[in-house]
Amino acid sequence: MSATASLELTYRSDAALLVAYANQLARGQLILDTREKLPAGAAVALRLVAPAGTISLTGVVARAAGEANGSGHPLETSVTITSRPEALGESVDRLAFGFQGLKALVAASQAAPRALLIRYLRSIVRCEVIEIDQRRLSEPGAIGNVDLGVVDLDSTGAAGYELYARLREHKEAGSAPVLAVAQLERDRLRAASLGFDEALSNPPAFVELQASVLRALGKPLSIRSA
Repeated sequence: MSATASLELTYRSDAALLVAYANQLARGQLILDTREKLPAGAAVALRLVAPAGTISLTGVVARAAGEANGSGHPLETSVTITSRPEALGESVDRLAFGFQGLKALVAASQAAPRALLIRYLRSIVRCEVIEIDQRRLSEPGAIGNVDLGVVDLDSTGAAGYELYARLREHKEAGSAPVLAVAQLERDRLRAASLGFDEALSNPPAFVELQASVLRALGKPLSIRSA
């Protein structure tokens, strides 16, 4: 079967591709947020590009974007992987061998919620955590090069939104996913409208945070027709 579409997926880091493999590819599937509408049953050629190299796969669209799931909400495109090169295992082994962990930023003015978020993150993925408390919220050099950000909007308030803007503008961290946690739905909706990758309840349930972290980390930086 010839491919109906060819897609190139670019990942921010080798760690992002490793997370995508562990969370999706190892199960023989890939969930994509594509602008191009692909019909169910269409054959797809995939190129997964990371700093360490490129992996080529083929798949079939199992569920097309826009199909109803019973709730009336559109779905992302689900691709079932149909062929994986023998070199895939070697490529993943190299990524895993070289994985030194992620650098995550956790911003919360209060010690207890900050400690909970850090404990959860370290249980989800190997990471070094940069703690941002009330004193460090406005420090220009507090961000650095991070792979993930989590901001407690309840304790940081307006400074949390300002920190998010600085993260997006930062040369090295600008494309890193950033999650928000907030008690009120209106704050979660505001966070989503501003571009936070995920907006969760506060405190988040561990399984909720785990799913959001893995989804955000494993999401390609870009998807384009190849």
